[in-house]
Amino acid sequence: SHPDHLAAGDAAMSAVYPDSRNPFAFPELLEEGHEPWEVREIWLSAHSVSTHVVDVTEHIDLKFEALRCHASQLPDPAAMEVRVRQWMAATAAREGLPSGCFAEGYRVVHTS
Repeated sequence: SHPDHLAAGDAAMSAVYPDSRNPFAFPELLEEGHEPWEVREIWLSAHSVSTHVVDVTEHIDLKFEALRCHASQLPDPAAMEVRVRQWMAATAAREGLPSGCFAEGYRVVHTS
């Protein structure tokens, strides 16, 4: 819930719906030959209700490598990693994945 993450999410949602399919939202793009395009679904992470889960076990180390790059936002990187691993292991277990797996849950919103 960092302000920059919220702002980026708001901007993305506004761009996706209804603007991406609206020829009047960005007339300059239409003049350049870019036709309106319909985004068919939006995947929201960290939602309280997941409708789709992705097994990310083989990418877990890369995820934490990337998260550690946010040094100014992580007062205790080791504690963050423990907490996030627990969340992702619990998501995997809830979805019936084998022990030792990690998963991310998403709320998939269909826009059409």
